[in-house]
Amino acid sequence: MVYQHLSPLPTCLLVAVFLLLESSGIPIINTTLLLFTGALAALGRVNLAWLIVAAITGSTLGASLAYFLGRHYGEPLLLRLARLLRIDERKVRLAERGFLRAGGRMIFISRMVPYIRPFACFPAGIFGMPFPRFLLAAFSGSAIWCVTMLVVGWELGPRWEVALQLIQMYTLPALGVLLLLAAVYFFVQRKINRYVKMRLGEDEVSQAREEELIEA
Repeated sequence: MVYQHLSPLPTCLLVAVFLLLESSGIPIINTTLLLFTGALAALGRVNLAWLIVAAITGSTLGASLAYFLGRHYGEPLLLRLARLLRIDERKVRLAERGFLRAGGRMIFISRMVPYIRPFACFPAGIFGMPFPRFLLAAFSGSAIWCVTMLVVGWELGPRWEVALQLIQMYTLPALGVLLLLAAVYFFVQRKINRYVKMRLGEDEVSQAREEELIEA
């Protein structure tokens, strides 16, 4: 069996390298690897604690690499793409401000969402999110994801493929629901902001009229 031909150190290095590549933008699905190596730990082929360290380290380093790639090369490409698509640069800057407000939460959540994980860290670098804040969010989300997948594989042992099948079955529907909720949230937030601005404008006009009457 393949279980018998894997030694502990190369397995941990393999996990670290795969997680680094995946988190830096290469679309490698790490779920299978984490569940499988967690099952290996249950069979005594590799130490679970070392697997966790390797996975979190690789994932965090890859996320940081994506951040710095976005920081140094992403903004010119983004602005060029915006010009090609005839998107006003002010809208890009508005998106930047929105990301900086909610970026920490977005990074944290994205590190636990398959298919989004490989690409979510580039915007943090492009929009200049403070690196310590980014690192905390990326590390926390990566730690939760890696530990969860490895422990599930460890608990299931030889039956780790059951978890993989469930994840593959429900990931895309769950992503659809998340995107829908996000769209509703941003729509409602935009309407609220517009209403607040209108009310503030009306209040300023009323206050100005009152001051004119007092002066008269």
